[in-house]
Amino acid sequence: MSKKIIAALLALAMTAGLAACGNGDTSTTESGASESGTTSTDSSTAEETGGEAGTGNAAWIASTDVEDDAAPGENDDRAFKKFDEVVEITFGQQVDPVDTTLPEGDSVDDNQYTRYLEENYNIKYVMEWTAGNASDFRQKLSLGIASATLPDSVLAPDRNYLVQAARADLLADLWPAFNAYSSKQVKQIVETTADESGEYRAVNNATVDDKFVALPNITVDTDGVYIYFIRQDWLDELGLEVPKTYDELEAAAKAFMEAGFSPEYAIAGIDNGGRTYSNFLNSSNNGYGFDAVYQAFNATPGYFLRDENGELYWGTTTDEMKAAVTELADWYKQGLINPEIGVTTNGDNANEVKNGTCGIWMGPWWGLGYGNGDSFKNDPTADWQAYPLYTNDGEWNIHMKDVGTTYTMINKNASEDVQKAAVIANNVLVRDESIFDTSVAIGWYPQRNVMAAADECEYEYEALMSILKGESTVEDYQIGGEKYTTLYKNMANDAATLSEVISEDYDGSDILHVTDCDVMTNNGQFNRFYAILVGDRPYATIEPDNKVYSELYYTIDGMDAYWTQVSDLEDQTILQMITGAKSVDEWDQFCADWHAQGGDQILQLVEDFLAE
Repeated sequence: MSKKIIAALLALAMTAGLAACGNGDTSTTESGASESGTTSTDSSTAEETGGEAGTGNAAWIASTDVEDDAAPGENDDRAFKKFDEVVEITFGQQVDPVDTTLPEGDSVDDNQYTRYLEENYNIKYVMEWTAGNASDFRQKLSLGIASATLPDSVLAPDRNYLVQAARADLLADLWPAFNAYSSKQVKQIVETTADESGEYRAVNNATVDDKFVALPNITVDTDGVYIYFIRQDWLDELGLEVPKTYDELEAAAKAFMEAGFSPEYAIAGIDNGGRTYSNFLNSSNNGYGFDAVYQAFNATPGYFLRDENGELYWGTTTDEMKAAVTELADWYKQGLINPEIGVTTNGDNANEVKNGTCGIWMGPWWGLGYGNGDSFKNDPTADWQAYPLYTNDGEWNIHMKDVGTTYTMINKNASEDVQKAAVIANNVLVRDESIFDTSVAIGWYPQRNVMAAADECEYEYEALMSILKGESTVEDYQIGGEKYTTLYKNMANDAATLSEVISEDYDGSDILHVTDCDVMTNNGQFNRFYAILVGDRPYATIEPDNKVYSELYYTIDGMDAYWTQVSDLEDQTILQMITGAKSVDEWDQFCADWHAQGGDQILQLVEDFLAE
């Protein structure tokens, strides 16, 4: 095993303060994490040809060596077995306190998804604790790790928590259960993360000190592609072209406010505990951040990058980033951005978007449909569209994400049946999500930790559009059809239900508008189709000019001595500069402080690590 691999396995845990937080809205982020991803981390792994993961554990059983999965909704005696007796799994989970999709009387551990698992598989999830936002969830998780009181199952929001719990000897070795009971479909998805050496990056991420300790998250590439969303109907009414640059987006925001469409502010922003951009630790699913703006300034904050001379540098402390922050500060001063950015809690930052009084925000593909379903319920004519934001030179920059971010951790004291049940519940989610009524937000599925093929969204976009254009048929994507595959887990059901949402008059010759859709008859599928056919349209149809990767996507040994301080400095300073609490004229001092307070040491640690 190489020194680099050993070093990755010895990555020390960070405290809660070093983690980047997302929106905290379960219905959006969870729904958004609905597919699969790319990029690598290095740890011990299982190779398709017989490598091992976890000390002393058996070699990977390939997808080609297991039987076909039972049909959706059906049982078998392995990956979809029904236990003879009820197996209870206690869990902690972040929930969306303002979600409106859960029927009256239902709860986090008594809803259509938990009942489905209990009735069909004898798997009963029992809620131990919940948190209403990302910050509170991280605090409770940190407390559970520190006091060794984790429930049977809980999701680590990033790898730092996973390492911390593993190093505290709190987690079960999941390799036997995961290897033996994962469905064929799950194994196929894991195998899509193989690197050039044949190692599975998803397995790498979930391995700590040579021990496989969690179910890995595998999300679609497009979860890390940031675009902006805008009310196309407002643009049309005002006779405005679709903005391409940040100057044109600013002009549209002003026009929305002057016309009274957005009376308070035109651009929504992050909730309390959020970050205005993704970083190397949390490289995807940053709803309501300003990532699209930073990219339009050729800035990639929060990433380890190399300049034209090969020198390693930190993506936040650059002139390009200063220019982007200066622009955002000006927008804030003009009143274009939500004045309570970084202050609102429990998803309130999304209220004006949902209520139809804010016309611009930013995020990944799932922000439309999955993420703003209430917008369409409140106004079925709200024509939200998704577009790239280009540099002034006409280039579209995107930063590329890691394979996945979250991990399903199982307590080492959990029984073997609980470990198996956790794996089977994951199999069920991957296979049966396509038959669920997702008008109840899929984020209510207990311990939902998404797995999907990296190009699933783009594949579905092309396939669904081909059906709408008459180039292929629904039957082509059903079992026995010439284009059927289990790898793209929702494709058969999506093809079969397309006509329930999209008007027969729509022929694909123009972009899809909300007026081409039936919002309410099958609202769950409407949300999904709008996310794929509108939200992912930019990435599915436009080739980015520049794809930017971080040199590293996880923490390494020694970094914890410095990271918390420089991370806190960065988070506070950037938000303060945007909101005017601190002048952008202090940028050079911020950069100097970042380097002096540990940034230089971190850069050297990373450089040394990458050189091994």
